[in-house]
Amino acid sequence: MRDVWIGRAAALLIGGLCGAYLPEQVRLCFWGVLVLLGVRLLLWRPRDFFGRVFRPEILLLGASLVLGYTYSAFADRILPEPLSLDHVEVVGFLKDWNIAEDKAVGIVCLEDVEFDTAVQKNSSKAIENAADALPDLRGELKGQTYQLTVYADKLGQMPGEWKRVLPGDLLRFQAHLERPKALGTPGAFDLRLYDAVRGLSGTLSAQGDVVLLSAGEPNLTWRLRQQVRSRLEGWDPEETGVLEGIFFGDSSRIPDSVQERYKVTGVLHVFAASGSNVAFVLGLSWMLLWFLPKKIRISGTILVLLFYAALCGGNAPIVRATVLGIVVLLGRLGRGQVATLRWLLFAAVGLFSQNPLIIRDLGFQLSFAAAWGIIVLTPRIIKGKVFERIPSLFRLAVAGTLAAQAATLPLLIVAFHRLSLIGFFANVFILFILGSVLEVGLIGVALSFSGVLSAPLFQVSLWLLAGTNSILKILAELPYADVWVLNPGPLLWVIWYGGIGIILWGKSRVLFIVRVRLLLLGRGLRKIRVVQALYSKVPLSFRSEQKLLARWGGILFIVLLLWSPWNSQHDLEVVMIDVGQGDSILIRTPKKHAILLDAGPRSERFDAGERIVLPYLLQTGTGHLDALLITHEHQDHIGGVRAVFDNIPTDWVGVPAVGDRLENEEWKAGLPFGLTSQSEEIRTLQAGDRIELDSGAWLDVLGPHRVLSGTHSDPNNNSLVLKLNYLGQSVLLAADMEQEEMEEIFQTGVDVETNIFKEPHHGSRFSLYRPWLDVIHPQAVWVSVGKNTFGHPAPEVLEYWEERHIPVYRTDEKGTLRLLLSERGMEIFPGR
Repeated sequence: MRDVWIGRAAALLIGGLCGAYLPEQVRLCFWGVLVLLGVRLLLWRPRDFFGRVFRPEILLLGASLVLGYTYSAFADRILPEPLSLDHVEVVGFLKDWNIAEDKAVGIVCLEDVEFDTAVQKNSSKAIENAADALPDLRGELKGQTYQLTVYADKLGQMPGEWKRVLPGDLLRFQAHLERPKALGTPGAFDLRLYDAVRGLSGTLSAQGDVVLLSAGEPNLTWRLRQQVRSRLEGWDPEETGVLEGIFFGDSSRIPDSVQERYKVTGVLHVFAASGSNVAFVLGLSWMLLWFLPKKIRISGTILVLLFYAALCGGNAPIVRATVLGIVVLLGRLGRGQVATLRWLLFAAVGLFSQNPLIIRDLGFQLSFAAAWGIIVLTPRIIKGKVFERIPSLFRLAVAGTLAAQAATLPLLIVAFHRLSLIGFFANVFILFILGSVLEVGLIGVALSFSGVLSAPLFQVSLWLLAGTNSILKILAELPYADVWVLNPGPLLWVIWYGGIGIILWGKSRVLFIVRVRLLLLGRGLRKIRVVQALYSKVPLSFRSEQKLLARWGGILFIVLLLWSPWNSQHDLEVVMIDVGQGDSILIRTPKKHAILLDAGPRSERFDAGERIVLPYLLQTGTGHLDALLITHEHQDHIGGVRAVFDNIPTDWVGVPAVGDRLENEEWKAGLPFGLTSQSEEIRTLQAGDRIELDSGAWLDVLGPHRVLSGTHSDPNNNSLVLKLNYLGQSVLLAADMEQEEMEEIFQTGVDVETNIFKEPHHGSRFSLYRPWLDVIHPQAVWVSVGKNTFGHPAPEVLEYWEERHIPVYRTDEKGTLRLLLSERGMEIFPGR
């Protein structure tokens, strides 16, 4: 029987998705279209095709769509504004506390804040421009929740009194307070949204010691987690870190290499304490309570799920997965699949109502899609002939895993641009072992009050985990176990979910509707009279036929104008990707050829090439590079090159002609594996060279003119300096050259005039060579910069351009910068 509440809830969520993902400039127009459609429904004539019977339900569906859309479209208003305050005096309650090897991380709810106005004027431009806002800001900060980080001292110990604090304590301390900026790069991680969905406003970094104002009492679940940690101290820290990640969703003690292994094999989600963990806990509880009546068994399992969510710290992913698990249980009280699906949609609507931003959260989308797939697709999949050959013990699990992966595949591709080709195998077979690790381990957690009782269970969990890690290591090393993929665009969504819809709705029904529509379009509007004659005595007039033709003809004409291949732009695009303190610049020609200049920084903990540049290339459909140019060997430029080169086909790699310097350790550590200065793929470039592009565009190499030594910074002063030319417009890409190389180039008399000037060396004072700068008249200056301890960009550099009234675009403020060059001129599009 058809459940009308499923349609209403789905309409509300679909409206929410439209409000969340439509561009801001078209949201109001779309809302107007929805209102006009609503008015049309209110004026519905009885002779319309569907008749009077369906009118109330369609009105409710339309109202749900408009409500969801409106609620979601204005959700951005609840996001906190970006903010940076230094040496803030904080008074707050510590809600959670977790000490790792090099730092401690907790959650603090602010009770009071104090700050020195003079200090804030130097640390926050927004406050400098609005000092009167400080009293209001103090009131705004009270009651907000922040993630607190306290870094260990040189000996690896928590400084001062920090080692003695516990959850529940009221603390006073100084910290750097920061609320994240809006997303500035397409495809990048949106920290602002991530924090807001999880109830966080930003971060606090402790500065100095702490004062304990009043002692609190840690809750039961926190004490239990600490007790488990103490019981596990006798085993290998790496193995116990993974075990704690599976138990409680705490990945802070898991080495990066292990996390990468789980990511490649598609089972990283076990460390999120989300859907799969809740499913195994649900199954364990359901099995242990087999002797109870159905209703009591369901109630008991719900209590177990709630306790497990609290044990994991009550974070957003576990709460969301727990809610969805509970609705699945409640669905068993109803009439099978329909009741369960209704409760699932009700849970999603409830979470959306509580926080409209959650509909944009990837974790929520994956949890909901996986649960929907298991509920709706599993019964269809399990009827397949292939599954008849699978033993009954595994049949349901295999079908459920396949259903969940089918429902989430487009989301995973678009979000991560990675596809685990062995993920299905790993999730079907390895996940059972990890489920056993979790279930046996949780029994050990329940018995952790006794080391004698819990130790054997923890040992069994570690044995199972060791075997799992060995298998995953082999799987992760298989060729093409994990591949990066381009953003497929909306076509994948239409084909994939459209195909699922056809399977669910019935192929014969869909084919019948398509044939009828084609018949109506192919044989003329006379057939409309036949159809209407079956439902109404009022014929369709010739004038109505003309109106109908005009309406659909006009819509088709507009679509063709907006989406036609002959309307594609022939612009040259220059993109300065926001990689933090580093450089990465992408050039895309009108014929879609691409050249990448540098790939951002790399350190032990962060690789901008893998985390920012590569996802941006894939997100924007750049699957091939004609050239990868490296300006010099410093890690903030060459660091991310390997990640890009290993995953994006590249014709050749260009480096500056600096002779024997290419043999130094920095170049060897940065060049892609297998490439040396003698490799055929490597081309050396020097002043006077030209790189021909297409559509009349080219790159002139201005430097290095010769190898400089004994300068303030030899790597910087032997940088590859380029000038991009197109349709009489130019962009000067100055890398990290300093005064010595600037003098060398300037004295050659080469034309350095440019429309866009990329400020050398992130705005360093050592690149403020006035004879060069005074003769150029750029329309804008770009600075690629992030958080740093060098003072970049230097105040004197910013003052110089301000005195000349030339606008400066900084990536740390504006995000990724896009420049379009065409016959119409140039346009700059900041990402933020």
